Amino acid sequence: MKSEVLNLYKRKSETPLQTIERYVEAHPEYKGVKMTYAGRLDPMAEGVLVVLVGEANKDREAYTGLDKDYEFEFILGVETDTFDVLGKIMAMKADAPAGAPAGATPSAEVAVKSALAKYLGTFEQRYPSFSSKVVDGTPLFELARRGDLSEKDIPTHKVTVSAIELVSTRTVAKDVFVEMIHKDISAVRGDFRQKDILSLWNKYLSGEAHGVPMPAAFVLYKARVSCGSGFYVRQLVSDLGHDLGTGAVTVSILRTRVGKYRLADSIQ
Repeated sequence: MKSEVLNLYKRKSETPLQTIERYVEAHPEYKGVKMTYAGRLDPMAEGVLVVLVGEANKDREAYTGLDKDYEFEFILGVETDTFDVLGKIMAMKADAPAGAPAGATPSAEVAVKSALAKYLGTFEQRYPSFSSKVVDGTPLFELARRGDLSEKDIPTHKVTVSAIELVSTRTVAKDVFVEMIHKDISAVRGDFRQKDILSLWNKYLSGEAHGVPMPAAFVLYKARVSCGSGFYVRQLVSDLGHDLGTGAVTVSILRTRVGKYRLADSIQ
């Protein structure tokens, strides 16, 4: 039986299982061989996906426990139920931190940097309500979709962040952002509530959302984090948005490293 570890590149808008299926289709010699991923990535995330082949699955726990590096972008002023753009918009607020002018001004960047710095070290992080964490035999995302999940039912776990920083900011015109959102969400296959989600984004992006002026452009904050296993970037961004008083949503996640497996070596 085969026994190897593959470093596959998971594309944005596909699931880890679809990444494996795409690889097997291109490499028929893997058909019928047990293949599982060690550490999933959400549909909106991309990058390093460690896949265990055959006998390597016996050491799965060792691979899921590897530390990781991520680069991610987020915007302020919007909240979704999944904490990323593949989610229903739940709230809209001002897009600048309290006490800072709107946009990526020096004051706003200082506020974001300061908020990020608070997450350095070991702390308790909640699981996102839309995650595969199992509670009483049922994944949280199933409970959340049914409306059966209350805040008090969401567990926490210890996570460790060894490095975190704001890398850059960029301003994206509204039309470009709209096109990006539509492209990424429309490319997702499977039942992820895409129709309802796009409807809500369309309402927001067209300026029809009640009481919230539509920005002419969006400021995307790009950050980098090195962390232990079990860390959720989406949850960090959501927590960050609450700290700043604006709300925040993850726009993109790129996993650049899992243990010794690096982005530059990923099989496309």
